[in-house]
Amino acid sequence: MSALTIGSLNLHCGLSAAGRPFDVPSALASLDADLIAVQEAWWTDGEAGAPGGADVERTADIAVAADKLGAELIRIPLAAGASLAELAIAPRPDRGSWGIGVLSRLPVISHERISLGQAPGDPVSRAALACTIQAPGGWPLRLVCTHLTHRFTSPAQLYKLTTHLDSSPAAAPQRPVPTVIAGDLNMPRLVTWIAAGYAPTVRGRTFPADRPLVQLDHLLVTPDLSVTGAAVLGPLGSDHLPVRARVDLA
Repeated sequence: MSALTIGSLNLHCGLSAAGRPFDVPSALASLDADLIAVQEAWWTDGEAGAPGGADVERTADIAVAADKLGAELIRIPLAAGASLAELAIAPRPDRGSWGIGVLSRLPVISHERISLGQAPGDPVSRAALACTIQAPGGWPLRLVCTHLTHRFTSPAQLYKLTTHLDSSPAAAPQRPVPTVIAGDLNMPRLVTWIAAGYAPTVRGRTFPADRPLVQLDHLLVTPDLSVTGAAVLGPLGSDHLPVRARVDLA
């Protein structure tokens, strides 16, 4: 009874590639996961009272999703006060925060924001959200959600991330914490070798959702984890396909 399920999805701010809103709470619930890493999450400071784009706000709200799932939500903005048009999501004036988050049905022990820097030509600075979770059976698991740059320097950001993780107290030799890196890494599966000590689990194309050509979304794990059921799932409304896997102590 110590295994848990992890899912990951780039939400594209609750919009399809064509700009049609989809129901984010329902989409995330359908993943049926204990932990969900989300990228391109969207929220507004005023939530329901913010002007414009009420349809996007209502369907994209991951806080509503967390409430429906009975999950704790931790989210961090990568861009604040930007419009959907400025973020090149959709030609809409809606303004809010664009970032990453983790929804957890399990106890969250701690969390940390890890800065990964701003790539040349990228309008935002990238980061990762590392959450240490108490897994069933009491063992700790570190879930690291990130959305790396769409520029060609995403491997450099992944290297920086794994270097930080390997030097953190959680990586101490006497008590290393099993770790999963989840998210839109903006690189194909073969390039994830740059994350030394982490193995890719999911194999399959994830983008674009309506006609997948390349795998950009990944779940990478440390050797102290065993993985079953790793798969790319069907479309849920976003321009990316979700990924999911079940993990346990090896």
